[in-house]
Amino acid sequence: MLPTATIPKRGVVLSKLGFGAYRVNDATPAHRSALVMAIQSGVNVIDTSSHFGHGASETFVGNTLRDLIQQGKIKREEIVVVSKAGFILPSLTSSATETLQDVPSYAKISETSYHSIHPSYLSDQITASLERLKLDKLDIFMLNNPERMLGDKHLPGGYTKSRLYKEIGEAFVHLDEEVAKGRIGGYGICSNALHVSTTDDHLSLETIVESRSDHGWELNNFVAIEAPLNLYERELVSEAFPERSLAREAKEFDIFVFTNRPLNAIAGGQVVTLENRGQHHRQETAAKLLETLDLSFVSLAELELAIKDMVEEDSLALKFVWSEVLSQNLSRLSSNYFAAKHYLEREVLPAVDRDLKTLEDSINDPQRQDQDEEEKEAIRLWIDRYRNAAKTLTNDMGAFCQLDSIKRNDELNLVLGLICQEFVSDAGRNKVENIGSPLSTKSIQFCTAQENVGCTLVGMRTPEYVYDAVVATEASTRLTKTDLDLISQCPLLLTAGIE
Repeated sequence: MLPTATIPKRGVVLSKLGFGAYRVNDATPAHRSALVMAIQSGVNVIDTSSHFGHGASETFVGNTLRDLIQQGKIKREEIVVVSKAGFILPSLTSSATETLQDVPSYAKISETSYHSIHPSYLSDQITASLERLKLDKLDIFMLNNPERMLGDKHLPGGYTKSRLYKEIGEAFVHLDEEVAKGRIGGYGICSNALHVSTTDDHLSLETIVESRSDHGWELNNFVAIEAPLNLYERELVSEAFPERSLAREAKEFDIFVFTNRPLNAIAGGQVVTLENRGQHHRQETAAKLLETLDLSFVSLAELELAIKDMVEEDSLALKFVWSEVLSQNLSRLSSNYFAAKHYLEREVLPAVDRDLKTLEDSINDPQRQDQDEEEKEAIRLWIDRYRNAAKTLTNDMGAFCQLDSIKRNDELNLVLGLICQEFVSDAGRNKVENIGSPLSTKSIQFCTAQENVGCTLVGMRTPEYVYDAVVATEASTRLTKTDLDLISQCPLLLTAGIE
């Protein structure tokens, strides 16, 4: 049975495990199967946002809940639905400029990214969310990452913190009206900056609470906050005397704490996915990948040799040396999977496409008379083959570069199991059959065991993910404060250990 926690200001009982509805939609049957399984397993919290998939997440949640309610499998009051707003996304049929015409005040983060917590914008977003969710009321509505507005690029002097605190207060005043209308049950803030006091974009919970004296919003309606927590990022619950942790501070204000990103950490400047499949699986995968990668390199290199005989200009042929460039950088790239993925997808493949376009333009140039149509067609065929071979190689390289992070995760999983015998495991005293990722279950178990954390939101897009998360949360009550302290002291969790 899943452990529970109560929202102090509402008396509503929540499962300590929540369904994170990021990257889910109606187009994928497994997503619905996962949500239904989660609810059947005792999960009664669903966290979504207006900007998840341009509203596709809310539509998915709304359709699934509607069907379960109509089938008599659940009652509306049994489920707590949380949604958020702040990110301004152009509609799929309009430009960003057209979208901004109806927003009185916003921050421009980049040429394509904007943010607003203006009351009229929030009102429109709540209306749209309720329509997509097919609900009359959102149980909790949150301002989503308001600290992003501090990165404004269009206001003289930018958005100051004092201005942002003022706008948060004004937003809360409006949300009090939404509570009075019955459109939301309470409100809160989802932020990546509340829990770390040393960052430039840090927002202080105490300062926000104190602002009610200036704006007159109701503290009783400020019911929750949401912030990251995982094995690496523990600032939310870490006590550093004389400062209180954000989780403890929130508890003193009777504010419920949701956490997110239990399986995706930012450590040592890198994104670390807390997932593994075991050492044996990794060794088998590595052997297959090495064989596949070698064939991909050979295939691209052979094509690069062939083009030298097909074009007369050395300047064109010499553009295609990617097999050599990538081979020389393989060792360096393999040490940082996410950096490698970015380099391969955002730099290498676009560069290959540009080079191929140059080659294609050269053979289509009407001024050229030195090649017959048969030769040109052979080069066009080569272009298609080279583009496909380059994509195959970069995909194989990405998979190979991930091996290093998988190895670190296997080591971390092993060490954590030795440090704490109460962790759910795929072997030993607390063995549970059919666990997909032993490290993932450990991170979820660690998060849901925290005394001052009410609910951990986990992305569970498949029934297999739901199984792991439920098993971990059910076992979280076994972890004592001593266990949690020992886990936090694991040397492999020091960010300096991430290279």
